[in-house]
Amino acid sequence: MRVGVLMGGESSERSVSLRSGQAVSDAIAELGHDVVTIDPNELYKTLDALSSVDKVFIALHGSLGESGHVQGLLDWLKIPYTGSGLASSALCLNKLRTRQILAQQGFHYTKWYGVHRHQPMKEIIAAAESLGYPLVVKPSSQGCSIGVNKVESPDELPTAIRQAFDYDDDILLESFISGREYTCGILGEQALPVVQICSDTFFDWSAKFGAQTASYHCPSDLPPESELTIQQLAIRAFHALGCRGWGRLDVILGDDGNIYPIEMNTSPGMTPRSVFPMATRETGLDFTQTIEQILALASFDPV
Repeated sequence: MRVGVLMGGESSERSVSLRSGQAVSDAIAELGHDVVTIDPNELYKTLDALSSVDKVFIALHGSLGESGHVQGLLDWLKIPYTGSGLASSALCLNKLRTRQILAQQGFHYTKWYGVHRHQPMKEIIAAAESLGYPLVVKPSSQGCSIGVNKVESPDELPTAIRQAFDYDDDILLESFISGREYTCGILGEQALPVVQICSDTFFDWSAKFGAQTASYHCPSDLPPESELTIQQLAIRAFHALGCRGWGRLDVILGDDGNIYPIEMNTSPGMTPRSVFPMATRETGLDFTQTIEQILALASFDPV
């Protein structure tokens, strides 16, 4: 089969996407398929490349790749692709809409506010003051912790707000949750072993990809019953948001004992440091076998 790998793009997560795409392309070639790498920076070149493929592996991260735009195009072209469809992809990229739906389903969230670029700064500051410090400021529609800052005092707030608005017109302010961070992948209908994320600093872009101060552990430090609870929560969120194929739910296990969702990733990273293949290894699948299973789940929505 001839497989197109969508990678790169123009989002703030381009560099991570290129690394994911290269690893995925190598695995698909190892499986014996023809591979076409597609960096979708020009529409007609992208359409031309897509016209020759049987399936598409979406290794794009952030806008375009996880926003539903690419999924809608592939639906129209009737080309099976990996991961969730148009509506679910768009929903999960928007942290504000995701939490509105999951909160209605009984998921725990700390106190938060959604604010828009055109709101007066005094209203945004008042919202922050009602939350108290420390708090977290993040763009609504970004991944990889881009534009995310922990704010310890009012003096730090304006800079954090400006940085978040650099990436999105809508941002979130939320009370900081003290606890431990975990992530749980989903492959088909199976929740994978939970991965523990440890960082001596706030788990931002630098901790993940810059200074790389974060470390990842699978098996995690959780007792079996807590591991199972997070796995069940991940499956519930996956279904509530209409996801399919594969994905990954990031959560914080708060010091208060509650589990707080952070975000659902519909196109998880597949770089050498990525946690999804770390989890599948615990189930007996190597990287190439993981890609094979994700490809087997590829589909499209009739238009």
